[in-house]
Amino acid sequence: MKNIFITGATSFIGVNLIKELIKSKNNIIAIIRNNSKHKDLLSEFNNIKIVELDMEEIERLPELINIDCDVFYHLAWNGTRGALRDDKSIQTDNYNNSINALNTAQKMGCKIFFSAGSQAEYGVNSGLISEDVKEAPVTEYGINKLKFCNYAKEYCKNHNITFIEPRFFSLYGIGDYENSLINSCINKMLNNEDIDLTKCIQTWNYLNVKDAVKALVLLQNNNKSGVYNVASSDTRILKDFIDDIYSVTKSKSKLNYGAIPYPSTGIVTINPSIDKIKSETNWKTEVTFIDGIKEIIETRSK
Repeated sequence: MKNIFITGATSFIGVNLIKELIKSKNNIIAIIRNNSKHKDLLSEFNNIKIVELDMEEIERLPELINIDCDVFYHLAWNGTRGALRDDKSIQTDNYNNSINALNTAQKMGCKIFFSAGSQAEYGVNSGLISEDVKEAPVTEYGINKLKFCNYAKEYCKNHNITFIEPRFFSLYGIGDYENSLINSCINKMLNNEDIDLTKCIQTWNYLNVKDAVKALVLLQNNNKSGVYNVASSDTRILKDFIDDIYSVTKSKSKLNYGAIPYPSTGIVTINPSIDKIKSETNWKTEVTFIDGIKEIIETRSK
């Protein structure tokens, strides 16, 4: 049994990661902010320890729970959507809090430290994105994610800690942000509302969160330091994904492709390579996009 600490435990990834980790009867310590309005998301788990502690005070963790740390999943990060991604103050705070989390984990004997990475670290790239591609982030969010990744690599090397950064691309699934493109489309299509969209001709990739958290567990057991792209093997134009949702919902919505112009900065495309994680862990995606959409809809009808 491993002692596994998780910051951001009530997040989309955090809740699903706990669901996966408890299958192996791990000792899970879920770290959530004080008076978290999402605490109820953890009520289904009977055998986890919940610690209410803001990230600004993460250094106090050893005072609150006096056990060694085998694995530390650092998922907490504010300002991940919209204009907040370019809020320098928020993103700098995230970077500093992450350093404090890493220092705290080290003091608790951490053996493996995970930091949730993002496709934003690569910046705008129209080609195949492997882990060897030169990063060029264009948002404060991506800049600070990459900055912490580089800091943590060196820190963990010097302190004999395995450092792993899974770089997530576009995740979806049960519990995702209600206003995500997928959830917005599902809501409107089920109500047969017209939907204004861009041309949706950019290359895109969606990975179900269930497959994503399985990748995290396999990387934990792989016990090798490094950056790993975590995405699906299903890369195609965005319009194809929207049409799949339309088909599953049997909607009568009118899809107004091209009604929304692309930003002046241009079209953002993603085409991730997942050869590295597949070759090192034998991980593969199991949930097809259509099955994932069906599951979301079925859950809502219960």
